Amino acid sequence: MLNYLIILFLTFTIIFIALVVVYVKKKNIDVWLSSYLKRLFMKVDTKGEPVDIMLLFVDHFEMNGHADRLEAWNSGYPKIASKHKDFDGQHPKHSFFYAMDLMHEHELEALQHLVKDGYGEFELHWHHDHDDEISFVKKLNDAFDIFHKYGYMKPYKDGQKACFSFIHGDWSLANSRGENYCGVDNEISLLKQAGCYGDYTFPALFNEAQPPFINNIYYSDNNDNPKSYFQGRDAKVGVKESTNEFMIFQGPLNINWRDWRHKWHPTIEDGDINRFPTHDDPKRIDSWVRQKIHVEGQPNWQFVKIFCHGAQDHKSVVSDTTDRMFSYLEKKYNDGKNFRLHYVTAREAYNIVKAAEDGKTGNPNEFRDYIIPHPLNR
Repeated sequence: MLNYLIILFLTFTIIFIALVVVYVKKKNIDVWLSSYLKRLFMKVDTKGEPVDIMLLFVDHFEMNGHADRLEAWNSGYPKIASKHKDFDGQHPKHSFFYAMDLMHEHELEALQHLVKDGYGEFELHWHHDHDDEISFVKKLNDAFDIFHKYGYMKPYKDGQKACFSFIHGDWSLANSRGENYCGVDNEISLLKQAGCYGDYTFPALFNEAQPPFINNIYYSDNNDNPKSYFQGRDAKVGVKESTNEFMIFQGPLNINWRDWRHKWHPTIEDGDINRFPTHDDPKRIDSWVRQKIHVEGQPNWQFVKIFCHGAQDHKSVVSDTTDRMFSYLEKKYNDGKNFRLHYVTAREAYNIVKAAEDGKTGNPNEFRDYIIPHPLNR
């Protein structure tokens, strides 16, 4: 009887392990699992000093002419954001990565006040397919001519067509998912030539576009090649970006062993604020912060990049849940002794990364405009 039970136990164990392996490969978890395990054992020494938390909220912003979406963001979001302040007295700021393939000019005009009133900035989101180098550049340039009419993504130095950061539609940066979702192998090089300072697409949970390393800010190279961002180096104090490098700014991706909402397995957390309003859950928020994403050599400046599709999911994103999320962040991560909270845009986060690379210390609030000026000052 004992032998039978042992055999039965081993059989079920083998079957369970096999199912886990199949699931892990099917969901592309195996791509980043080794990076996750490596980071589990990394120690981040903040030397007992306050940790500055930069919270940036990036939005795959797809209004597409829907009046209810426009109304929610035009009037609803400022009502929520105006109730909250960070360590520097700044309101929450949203980074609107506006989908240029779904452009409606009346939206661009109507949303200008959000930039003027300090509630956010506009960057570029784009779903495209079957493009080549020529069509890609032409579509970009045509779109910038329209964006610039409303003060969005304008260049700040001579020789630039624009100044912007980027989120790729369908996650397919650098043709990582083929021509049906992109088509341009050297997309990153073309983006950089157009004035793009960084990509904010990732993480891409369960997607073949997800790079093999997670929870970091890094630089890709060999950017004339497809999936070039699958290799690169971490951002580091004292090491400047070279001309052939391009910043990839990732958000949190981890197995949250403290969150078992799915009952039979822990939640895989990727910072997605979607139609299910769970982003006020302390178990989620704390897991974002625990990833301690930072520039190597400056562990006291840490970045939390969360993302949403805030137009179609506006009932969840522009809601009391988001209000409570901000309240929790301010209560736990803004005591001034252990933590200082800073609401930043994608541009400001980039500038603070650059300041860290240059060895700057102290309050990162001083470096929000370190390199790239505010859109209203270009």
